[in-house]
Amino acid sequence: MIQKKTWLTALTLALALPLGAEASVYGVMNQVGVSGNVQGATNRYGNTNGGLGLRASLYNGGLFGTAKYRHEFGATYQGYTGGNTNTIGLKLGYLFNASNILAVGPYVGYEYNRFAQSNGYYGYHSSLSTNGLGGGLYAAASLPGVNFTGYVGYLGGISETQHLSGFAPTTFNRTSDLLQMGVNAYYPLMANVSLYVGLHDDDFTQRGAPNILRGDVGLGMQF
Repeated sequence: MIQKKTWLTALTLALALPLGAEASVYGVMNQVGVSGNVQGATNRYGNTNGGLGLRASLYNGGLFGTAKYRHEFGATYQGYTGGNTNTIGLKLGYLFNASNILAVGPYVGYEYNRFAQSNGYYGYHSSLSTNGLGGGLYAAASLPGVNFTGYVGYLGGISETQHLSGFAPTTFNRTSDLLQMGVNAYYPLMANVSLYVGLHDDDFTQRGAPNILRGDVGLGMQF
């Protein structure tokens, strides 16, 4: 009788553990969050600025989507008295179970970036807006006490708009490509609330374009 109970307990655990691990892999994929960011251009004369970010992700039956918005206070490069950077990004993809603790899959992605700078001494303002479209590989993982999401992607530059105060905007059908990679770690604080910490690298491939390294810390709410 004891052996039978032991065998049933072992069987129950063997069935429950994979199911629990699989569910936890996607535990932070249905989430909205807000974060504080520190972002710096690693190029020569690059600036380091703080900012705020919003993010949301949705998962259902393998399909997933993510959306982000960021605002950075300050110009990307030195030599300006003011400026900011605004970013909007979208990803849409599908995740496959690689194991009980890991899911990976492809995604298509779009990103809009607007770099603005001004010089109060000379009274001018300029901006550069870019649009990129491409894709990459996304992953979600679960370890005891922490979840991870990460990605590597490449976006082709599809358009660029330049604007200098006093002149009409100029649009080009080409802009710098963008190589992206990043990872977020999610630590549960309480029911449905997580602290997340991220590190992200955006390398614009055109010569002279910024290479941006960003760290963020935020709170996310699962739903």
